Amino acid sequence: MERNYKLIMELGENAKSFKLETAVCNHGFFMMAPNYWIPTTKTLMRVLRLSDSITCVTVSISHPSNQNFLQVVVLGMDKLSSQDAEAILVGRMLRISAQDERNIEVFHKVNPQAKKKGFGRLFRSPTLFEDVIKSILLCNCP
Repeated sequence: MERNYKLIMELGENAKSFKLETAVCNHGFFMMAPNYWIPTTKTLMRVLRLSDSITCVTVSISHPSNQNFLQVVVLGMDKLSSQDAEAILVGRMLRISAQDERNIEVFHKVNPQAKKKGFGRLFRSPTLFEDVIKSILLCNCP
């Protein structure tokens, strides 16, 4: 029996401009471990930490067609505490917040070409620490 816990993350006002593939594949970070992009299903898989900051789980993130939500499937788990569910929500990684949406709207007004191409979101890591490490390692390569 397959044990997977499904979470739904509502996109809210972000739904009008959000496309998972564009948000994830806009920069090379999606190709770096522990990220794994599956182009055929437009699904991002990666390891995330639970609320205890020790336990790790593999999640699958997808955006069902014509839906205003993301589906986050926690593989190998049949239930999660509310603290764990909150810890693995991927809003920071995909810039899904009201403020991010306002920033994107302003950017698109200034640069209509970016709106046409779907630019505006930069895929990030779940933590600032991981972003800093990736930036240092990528920027200091000869």
